[in-house]
Amino acid sequence: MADQPQRIILHPGFHKTGTSSMQHLLWLNRALLAPHALVLLLRQLRPVAKLCAAYSRNQNPLALIDLADELTRVFDEAPDPEGRDILLSCEGLSGHLPGWPGVSSYDAAPLTISYVAGFLAERFPRAETTILLTTRDAEGWLWSAWRHHLRGQRLTRDWTWFRARYAAAADLDAVALAVAEAAEGAAVLSIGLDRAVTHSLGPGGVLIDQLRLPAEVRRQIVTVKPGNRGPDAELAAEFLALNRSDLSDDAVRARKDELADLAEIGGWRR
Repeated sequence: MADQPQRIILHPGFHKTGTSSMQHLLWLNRALLAPHALVLLLRQLRPVAKLCAAYSRNQNPLALIDLADELTRVFDEAPDPEGRDILLSCEGLSGHLPGWPGVSSYDAAPLTISYVAGFLAERFPRAETTILLTTRDAEGWLWSAWRHHLRGQRLTRDWTWFRARYAAAADLDAVALAVAEAAEGAAVLSIGLDRAVTHSLGPGGVLIDQLRLPAEVRRQIVTVKPGNRGPDAELAAEFLALNRSDLSDDAVRARKDELADLAEIGGWRR
């Protein structure tokens, strides 16, 4: 493989499209994949994701001034790819999930994603780069995003309001087109969650398919259950009531954590 050009797969989301399950699959099989691919997730890309998130809040270009330096640090500290494929999977590279305070859309995503893709093209000029975007139907995305924000922040707006307010942000296919226009020179591939969940390896299989892996390695991949499952309608109603209550932020957070633990939601699942 060393004499072949590296293949770089940049998977910057979008949020709520099965990304947790995809990344769990990569993490659980990291030792198996390591000889064939350098895999970078949030744990390696957190400083980069923070800059992208900051830009999505204010869209001030100064927020991205250190992006190249942080990406350089990531690759300087990572093992040499040595001809292996490179896979970056982190939805934070597209900014905050819309619905976060100050973030109403994915308007920042085309620029943040194209910046990262441009850095990769300069760092690895002989590589073949693909931006892989995972998408989802608007209604399913909105429902998942609303419940996510109920859990993660003190959102006091109900489902009907959220659905109407962020309807435009839910058109992920339109965002994907904007990314393709911004990321000149990079191939852009969009895969819907409805297709990804039918993969024999689960949603993460669509990322595995982009890697050049021997058949024997593919056969050894350990699958995972869906990750970061959101609250059901009943629990979402409890979160909403807590967010609207007179309890302190700390008390609300503690109670939501307790309810989430009881319901076994959130996080990666075997």
